[in-house]
Amino acid sequence: MFSEFFVNFSILFCFTVLIFWLFTQYSTKPFISKYKSVIVGISFGVGALILTVLTAPFANGVLINNRTIFLLFGGLLGGPVSVLIIGLIIVFSREALLFTSTLSYIMMYNILFVTLITAAIAYKRPITYQNMPIYFFALTFEHILVLLIYYKCSSQGILYLVIYLIFSTAAFYVIRTLLSQLEDTSSQIKRIYQLGKMDFLTQLPNSKAAEQKIISYMNARTPFELLHIDIRNFQNINCQYRYKVGDELIILVGEILQKQLPDNGFIARIGSDQFYIVLPFHEPASAIHFAYQVDQKVRQFVFEPNNEIQLSLAIGISSYPYNTIKLEELYEKTYRALKQAKILSNHHICHYNQLKQLHKK
Repeated sequence: MFSEFFVNFSILFCFTVLIFWLFTQYSTKPFISKYKSVIVGISFGVGALILTVLTAPFANGVLINNRTIFLLFGGLLGGPVSVLIIGLIIVFSREALLFTSTLSYIMMYNILFVTLITAAIAYKRPITYQNMPIYFFALTFEHILVLLIYYKCSSQGILYLVIYLIFSTAAFYVIRTLLSQLEDTSSQIKRIYQLGKMDFLTQLPNSKAAEQKIISYMNARTPFELLHIDIRNFQNINCQYRYKVGDELIILVGEILQKQLPDNGFIARIGSDQFYIVLPFHEPASAIHFAYQVDQKVRQFVFEPNNEIQLSLAIGISSYPYNTIKLEELYEKTYRALKQAKILSNHHICHYNQLKQLHKK
């Protein structure tokens, strides 16, 4: 008896932890994110199938109840759709494996029944770490009741079910505790990783995040316009009004730029008073128009504590892949356009294409 409990627990533990860990690591992948419920359902369903095959010589059909642990953790990760898929795989796999005893049919139809009920309830009340024990004990006692009726409340059957209840409860709480800690640790690691790509002052992405984004566009062969934005005369403002005012202005300019950003645009603070904006699928003319708009918004801004402060921007622009296909050259050409923009009159905006025209003259 104890050998079958041990085998069941080992398989439950290994498959549940492995599947859960994989999904916490790769849940942000586009394909997995889009089809998460289906993938979770199939993964846990296959785990339940393997559990059925490997434990059949030990369990004699009784420990089919432990598949509800797969059902619940699959529902936690993938929702009611995953619950349905897992339950159906369990049911049809038992039929395909020719488990045709009376008890096997009873448990097969019973797991189909509880799958439908659990999925319906989970649709209204999603499975969480907090309410999962309620789901677990409801399913477990339902199974025990069915088996008590089957065993006609014999003393041997009752003893077996008491041991099963103790084992299942212990297995459930051990797995639940471990997965909760695993998810918390994974979340902390992701937060630390995200902090490494965030500018603490403005809460915008930093230069590292900007470079990763630009490289991702290049790898995907996505055309884009890169804007290198500089707050004009910022060093003078810092010296005259001190750094606290300077920090406030940087935050405010970052907010203005972010509000003007189109839906597919990307912004990052890359230095003291400098920002990058990436505009995918834009042409040079639309990037220049956007630059004029954001500069105008910044010029119109009134800094309440010091009304005499007048802000404006210098913006250099270059195009990928039209101006270059190399990252360092893109940075360098955008910066050259920025340097030219700083010496222009009125609006200080320059595209690298305009810089090339000036050199031809």
